[in-house]
This record gives sequence, C-alpha cells and structure tokens, in this order.
Amino acid sequence: MAGALVLPAVHAGENGPKFEVLYTFTGGNDGAWPAGNLVADKKGNLYGTTSAGGPNGAGTIYKLAPDGTQTVIHAFNGVDGNLAMSGLLKGSDGNFYGVTEVGGRNGAGNVYKVTPKGELTSIYEFGASNVDGYTPASDLIWGQGGELLGTTVNGGANGLGTVFKVTLDGKLTILHSFTGADGKYPAASLVMDAAGNLYGTTSNTATGSSGTIFKIDASGAFTTLKTFDHASGFFSHVPLTLDADGNLYGATGAGGATGNGTIFKLTPGGTFSVLYDFTGGADGSEPEAGLMLDGKGNLLGTTNWGGYQYNGTVFKLSPDGKLKTLHSFDGTTGSYSRAALLRDKATDVHWFYGTTYAGGSGSGVVYRVTK
Repeated sequence: MAGALVLPAVHAGENGPKFEVLYTFTGGNDGAWPAGNLVADKKGNLYGTTSAGGPNGAGTIYKLAPDGTQTVIHAFNGVDGNLAMSGLLKGSDGNFYGVTEVGGRNGAGNVYKVTPKGELTSIYEFGASNVDGYTPASDLIWGQGGELLGTTVNGGANGLGTVFKVTLDGKLTILHSFTGADGKYPAASLVMDAAGNLYGTTSNTATGSSGTIFKIDASGAFTTLKTFDHASGFFSHVPLTLDADGNLYGATGAGGATGNGTIFKLTPGGTFSVLYDFTGGADGSEPEAGLMLDGKGNLLGTTNWGGYQYNGTVFKLSPDGKLKTLHSFDGTTGSYSRAALLRDKATDVHWFYGTTYAGGSGSGVVYRVTK
C-alpha cells in the first residue's frame, strides 16, 4: 500500500465541508498524474487511470479499495496504449472501457476494454487510415445500440478532430469530421439525450480561439448551437451536463468577465446565459472538469487553478448563482483537479470523490469531499 495516505477530515468551519485525501500517488509503479474521472463498483472500490508512471512509464489502470489499498490492475506498455488522460466507462458486462491518447500499434491512441482483473483488449487502433482520427482524450459514452461514442482531438477528413462511433468488435464510423468553421479540436466527451441526440463542445474555431457547442441529431445531422466569444467564455474542454428539461450546462476554461472562465447554461430553445464568472481568486479559475447536477439544482465541480493557495478548488454553484468553495487545494491535499466528481449515494454522508493531476507528493491524489 505504498503511497496510501488517509488524513483526518479538514473542516472549513464547525459545520463546514469535510475533505480527506484517500491516496497519494508516488509517481512510481503505482502511477502518476491522474487526469480522468473515477468510477465505482457495488463494493465501493474506485477505479481510475493515471496518465503516466507505472512499471512501463506509460500510465496505469488502478483500483482503490475502501480501506485505501491501491492496486494497479493494468500497466500500459505503449503498444497497448499510452497517456490515458480520460477515465473509465462501466459496461453492463462488468468490464471497463476507455481510450489512450497516444500509443497503440499506430501511435495514435486506441479504444480498449479491460476486465476488473486487468486483462486488456484493444478494440480499435487509431491511425489505421488518414481520416479515422487520432489522440482521443475524452471519456467514452454508450450509444443507443451498445456502441462506444467519443471524440478525437485531431485527425479526420480535415485534420481538426472527429466524433466517432465504434462497435465492440472494432468497426469504426466517423459521425463528423470538423472543418474549422464548425469548430476544431474537440477535447470533451459527449452527452446523449433520450432521443439519441448527441451534444458536445470544441475548444477552437478556424476564425479564432472561441470554440463551439454542437449537436448531432439521431439522423446524423450536425448543427452548431453556440459559438463562444470572450464574454461567454472560451477554451471549453468540459463535457456538457444535461438536465431533465433538456438544458445543457458547461464551463469554459478562459474568458468571461475577468478572463478566468465561466459556467454557462444553454436552453433547448437556444438561449445562452453565463451563470457564473470566475474571478481567479478564492473562487478558483480555469474549470476543466465536467459539472455534476444534484437534486436541488446545484452544480458541483472543480477548478484547475485559483483558490486560496492557487492549486484549484472544489465548488458548488446554487441555482441563484451563488458559489461556495467546498475545498481549496493547497498542494499537500492535491493540485489542479481536472476530473469530475463521483457521488457516493450509499452512505449517510454524501461523499464526492475525485482526483487531482498533481500535488500530494507531486504525482496527484484521490480525495473525497462533502457539501
């Protein structure tokens, strides 16, 4: 259990939020720099990825037990993938699915399946053709027919990124190749509504660095729903969050009133509004992780920078636009949280689990926090 570190709860006031570091990565065989989201099984084990470290230096897939024991279930070796910047997707078959950004037989990343015991199978190797895309950096989601859906930051017919679908037996379909006018370099994962429409973001456009929100309907038709500007924010690397009424919520890593990023809402009718402008101070700066919507309409998320120690924050934004900082990372408790929060509904105290890319001993941590 090298690197395991369980700290006493840190209180922000007598009745304030509590925070615990559950595991500190050493940067050795246990992995380093976790950037992706966590998933949990029914026994309370957490599963995630590290983008570096491990026996081969190419990153790991790990399991963290409720008692803090960390086990590397698979160490990437380059040939089977490298640089896992995204997290895992659970399947009904009990296996996990994910992507690596580079590596694989063609060096352009891959889509893989891994069992809970760590047996990894590559489903699709990017770079097999000139137009299939490369460098997938976002989490996968399930399609309506049991396919895996995702994005590549680069490649495609115009070299500016793609939206793709791949079956579990490795048949890939490009749903959209970005042209630049409709956005480029999609780095965030997709979200799907009940009708099978897909929504996502791009981080840039051909005419500038603003980025877009897009929709691909169930018939395959592509529509640009919003082009960002400085006031609305730009550089959106954040997956969208969909509520029951069809509203989309997201964040931008820059722009807005002070240039430190925004949280926004887009209604089904096309009305866009900025819900919060980060100041870069105690409230944080540069959100890069997906938002969680709770039952009361609060949005919970993390920032990559800012906070009291400028190492990022965990925050809650209420429906009336008031932001509460649940935790400010201080380096020891982590730095630069790029992963969304995972809620544990099984306990009386609702913990939210996440990772930081750095901090702790320098290679990142797994933590939990309450509201």
